[in-house]
Formats: sequence, C-alpha cells, structure tokens
Amino acid sequence: MCYSKLPPQIPSEKIEKLRTNMHKGVDTVCDHLQNNREDQVQLALIEMENLVTEDLLDVVDAHLQSNNQESTPLLLKDQEELRSEIRYRHQKPSGPDLETEDPVAQQPGETFWQKVCRWFQGMLHRLKQTWQKVWNWVKEKVAAFCSTMVDLWNIIESFFSSVAHWVSTSQAS
Repeated sequence: MCYSKLPPQIPSEKIEKLRTNMHKGVDTVCDHLQNNREDQVQLALIEMENLVTEDLLDVVDAHLQSNNQESTPLLLKDQEELRSEIRYRHQKPSGPDLETEDPVAQQPGETFWQKVCRWFQGMLHRLKQTWQKVWNWVKEKVAAFCSTMVDLWNIIESFFSSVAHWVSTSQAS
C-alpha cells in the first residue's frame, strides 16, 4: 500500500500498529454492517476513530523522539497538552455523537447505508480536523524554534561585531 512511501525515520512498528488497527476497525464495522445494527456500527466507528487517532499521535511522538532527541524533553509538555486536547473530544464518556457531529446533516428518508456513509465521512472529517491540529502544533513549534534560532544568531552576530569593533579600535591605539 502507500506505507512504502513513508520516510524511513518513521518507526515501522508504529506504522504497522496503525495499519493493523485500521484493518481491524474496518473489519469490525463490516461485521456490524452485515447485521444492520446502527448502534453497533456507530460504536465500531467511534472505537476505530479513537484507535486511529491514538496510533497517529503515537507515530508523531515516535518520530519526534527519534529525530529530535535534544528537544524531546522540551516538547514533552507540549505533546501532552496536544494529546489531552485531542483526547478530550474523543474520550468523552459517550464518545462523539455521530448524528450531531457529522459535517453533513441527516436527510429525511435516509437509508441505513446512506447513514453509514455519512457517519464514515464524518469520522474522516474529524480525523482531518485532528491532523490539522497536529499540523498547526508542529508549525507553531517550528516557528518558535526558528524565532529562537534567529534571536540566538543575532546575539552571536552582535557579540562578534562588538569583538571585531574592539579589535579594530585596539589596533588603532
């Protein structure tokens, strides 16, 4: 599948766990589809969404730890805040309400299969929102790091300019 396109820095065991959980989730949803049990399909979709979200966050976390070991302790608090924010929505006692949180409203006379398709689209929409939060968090951390590096460079440049000025004025004396 598309997993071969992933960079080698992403730990394969995390990707394999994600892949396995996605397949199990789809299998569970399909099992409940055969029985035409709306409540069971909803629960299976919620469980799959929660597992995929956790696995995706684990992949990001593992990637950060393997590639940014120097900054990982500094980012741990931020990573936990991000996880808490995302978990808050996914780990409500009742989970997401697939009827009220879908981007597409329920249509009158909707068939079972149309509902399932709408619920699945809603799950994909929520996963996209989660990734948008992760992406914004990464951009914020990178921007903060870049800003710190610019500030540090300005300090270094100022110091060496001062030293160069001192050396040039010392030679004149």
